Amino acid sequence: MYTRDQGKIFCYRSGPIERYPADSFQKHNIFDKAFEELGVTIIGDTFEILRSHGISQEAYGPMLKLLRNQGRFYEYCNEELLLVPSLRSVRRATFIVIKPSREASGGTTSETVQARLRGVPMLVIIGAHGENLCANDSTFMIRMLTDRFVLVFDTEKDVIDFVRKHIRVFRQGRAAVRKLISDMKRANPYINDRPRPLYDACFNGKTVIILGMPGAGKSDQTRMLQDRVGFAYFGSGYELRRLGTKMPPLRKRLGRGKLAPEMLINKFFADHILRLEPFEPIVIDGSPKKLGEAKLLVDFLEYFERIPEVIVLDIPEEAARRRMTLRRNCSACEKSFADEAVKESGICPLCGGAVSGRPENESRVAIEEIFSWYHTHVEAAIKFFEEQGVVTHINGERGKEEVFGDILSVLRK
Repeated sequence: MYTRDQGKIFCYRSGPIERYPADSFQKHNIFDKAFEELGVTIIGDTFEILRSHGISQEAYGPMLKLLRNQGRFYEYCNEELLLVPSLRSVRRATFIVIKPSREASGGTTSETVQARLRGVPMLVIIGAHGENLCANDSTFMIRMLTDRFVLVFDTEKDVIDFVRKHIRVFRQGRAAVRKLISDMKRANPYINDRPRPLYDACFNGKTVIILGMPGAGKSDQTRMLQDRVGFAYFGSGYELRRLGTKMPPLRKRLGRGKLAPEMLINKFFADHILRLEPFEPIVIDGSPKKLGEAKLLVDFLEYFERIPEVIVLDIPEEAARRRMTLRRNCSACEKSFADEAVKESGICPLCGGAVSGRPENESRVAIEEIFSWYHTHVEAAIKFFEEQGVVTHINGERGKEEVFGDILSVLRK
């Protein structure tokens, strides 16, 4: 095999980095074209394997789950199509690119084990905020995804830039790539570290909720509290978009400006807060979205002796509507923009990744639905918090840094 493949570069991708962007968490995939230009061949693609068997991902997953749930394991093994081809491709790969989920389970785990046992170099994408690794509970996976012939990167573009920079080494084969990584780790044993800020004692146990109109900058400010101050992050919209990639009906509902079932939000939040240490501060992005959720959230937090502090980012509705139509999100660094030039170019000015709009921001009907819900329900939730005496209003129609400074001043009191 290696004689036949000599001089060729093979990459296996694991996790939500598939070839058909519409069927994965990545709305835009920048690997295919970039790797093709570098002479890198992508092998073991999940969707290509299924297509060769004449079955779609949407049909394949439910079929296997049904057989598994019925305990029909003989048939399950006969119908399972991906395990053997995937592991064979991992063995053949010059290197493997892995983007683990926070759970890092299923195929990613088996492929990671195979790559580690075979000494296949791994380039691991942990995400712009490090959650794909830092929020993982498995010491087993963390060890495998950072040890030996492994390098950790923040974004897809970082991986592509690394391969492009060292393409001559990659053309020399797996052993040369292993040596490259070993030399880099020997020179800097902490190369895979991503030090995160530890929150000040004054933030111990804080539960911060940031609310405001669509486009007010809630996600920007919550992520800044996460990345700069050390707050744990919870975003119901972020969790729902991740889930929507596995549940097309939910994705369509969200794209029409409809809200997800309340039980989903409650489950996400309960799972998240139960993982926190008692004094770990948390910032909540744009939730709750109605009065009942607000009351339930306060009751739930009481069990953990947490009193929420609510910050409302105020902007005029006209500005909110303008920001919604302009808003674009980068699939690589996860930054958001409300800029006409970024909308026109489709390119992130920070990392060069592809940017795209959310479906609910492209439809006039969906936008009207969202604002109608805000005035009817979200404002009622804000009024409830105001009656509790826990709300601070901040002018959100300013620069991100200025708004962030005001938020920190409020939270430090």
